[in-house]
Amino acid sequence: MPIKKENIMKRIIFTLVALLAMVTSSFAADSISLGARYGVTVGQTGHYTEIFGDLHLNRLVSIGATAGYMMIEKDNKRIFKRDESLPIVALFKVYAPTPLIKPYAGLGQAVIFHDKRGTKGSVVGLAGLNLPIGPLFINGEYRRQFDDKLDFMAAGIGISF
Repeated sequence: MPIKKENIMKRIIFTLVALLAMVTSSFAADSISLGARYGVTVGQTGHYTEIFGDLHLNRLVSIGATAGYMMIEKDNKRIFKRDESLPIVALFKVYAPTPLIKPYAGLGQAVIFHDKRGTKGSVVGLAGLNLPIGPLFINGEYRRQFDDKLDFMAAGIGISF
């Protein structure tokens, strides 16, 4: 049984319109997010504060950077030692296409300026969640620095425009 040209054309047009709708909605959210977070180290005594910025290329992908201050206290039986550093991190994030909350996961590279040990780098993995409230959002994030084997939990607030 031969396929009619009219049916093929209808299917092609429908497919093109559906693809155009998906692509248009994924490019609709070109914006910038800025904010601040405070966090603690997991399994150690320490804390960090940072500012962050993200350029959302579309609704699903963003690139960003953070700059912060981190202080970790190491206390073994004989010595109390404080390690202070200034990490600067470049990040790539992928967001889940959910309507109310915006979970994400990403990878990045950190350059960490230590006060007593010099500068080093570390690969960073992260997972987080943005809860939009108008132009503002509440942010929570888990981050892992693989080279230092440090885990962080943080929360903060930001604004998107």
